Amino acid sequence: MPANTSTLANLFKEDYAPAIVNELNDATPELDLFERVDNASFVGMEHIETVRVNRNRGCYFGVESGPFPTAGQTQLERLRIPMRYQWGAIQVTKQLLLASRSDQGALARGLSMEMDGMRTGMRINRNFAIWGDGRAVRALCNVASTATTAITIDSPGGFAGATNGARFLNVGDWIAYVIPATGLFRLAASSQVVGVNAAGTVITVEAADTTVDNDYVVKVYGNDAALVNADSDYMHAPMGIVGMVDDGTYIANYFGLNRTNFPVMNSTVVTGVGAMSADILQRTLDVSMQVGDAQISDLLSHPSVVRAYLTISQNDRRYTAGDLKSPDVGTVLAKNKWDTGITFGGIPFRRCIDAPYGMLFGVDRSSMVRYVMDEGSWIDDDGNMLVRNGTAIDTFDAQFRIYEQFAMTKPNQSFRMEGITTNIAVVHRI
Repeated sequence: MPANTSTLANLFKEDYAPAIVNELNDATPELDLFERVDNASFVGMEHIETVRVNRNRGCYFGVESGPFPTAGQTQLERLRIPMRYQWGAIQVTKQLLLASRSDQGALARGLSMEMDGMRTGMRINRNFAIWGDGRAVRALCNVASTATTAITIDSPGGFAGATNGARFLNVGDWIAYVIPATGLFRLAASSQVVGVNAAGTVITVEAADTTVDNDYVVKVYGNDAALVNADSDYMHAPMGIVGMVDDGTYIANYFGLNRTNFPVMNSTVVTGVGAMSADILQRTLDVSMQVGDAQISDLLSHPSVVRAYLTISQNDRRYTAGDLKSPDVGTVLAKNKWDTGITFGGIPFRRCIDAPYGMLFGVDRSSMVRYVMDEGSWIDDDGNMLVRNGTAIDTFDAQFRIYEQFAMTKPNQSFRMEGITTNIAVVHRI
């Protein structure tokens, strides 16, 4: 038998590319929407914003020698804005640290790679929160299940819709199920996600679970047989854009002010939009301007909504690209940019890959703020970032923290349109 590449396979060296290729989408441009505030004071872990919710009504038209009006007063209320906390953790062995300390031994330093990866993962988790309502619901159970590892889900992010329920869940996540009426866990123990189907409608968990239709699916800190609410994301995330730009549908009590009692805290919300049209978009802009004296600075939506907007003018466009021999049937939207280049009345559309399906948000940035207590740091207050694990030999733990909160101090300056007819391509962001 002649020598060949198969029989002498051990003869050949393995030649690696000089760097690790990142296959993940790490973009989170939404953070730039919020003006950072570093010097805000937090008393009792709350920051107070005083807001005017009604005018002095002591004025009227009268007659000669008639009475003066009864004196009124400006009505002031307080937004009580709590700080929110996010932590991430890594664990490495001493052997990994030694084996990856040189270019000859590894493509990257093991510790640095894990540290950078954790920070990026926390940014992606933050972006999920930015597009939420503060509840941190990942999905809803779609049907009741009895002792099964295949959990059917819908409503990604907690917002109604049958498409891609697993949009914000990934293999490795530890989850639990919350009873909507009580906020308590359906089951005492956590479950780990071990699979997500291509359609995004079913997650597979490691052990069989029993759930009820419309239970909230939330992330928890890890493996635990006796969970309590403090062990989960539920109600502990920063306030998101859906909760800010709302009329009480998702967040009835906005930082301590009930939106029914104080309707000035409501945003303009238009439901059941259907097909996008220039008229309904302009009407919504007009209403928000009348209610909150808004100057809409950005139109924010999932890419599918931007495509739906483009169909309005599709029949009127001419694709000649200056040369009939080289027609271009696309738009500037073809380029992968947060700023799409598409506008309505000069207001730019921003493409937001984590935005809820079928919704369009018009926001006035002037009232969007981000309160920062800790921009992001490794916990090393005792002088040690790496701390030896108490149960594993030569294994070290490190934790990263971000303390922040998001708010819109004038939610009536912004609007939300929902129920927009779109063509959604199911995409799962790892």
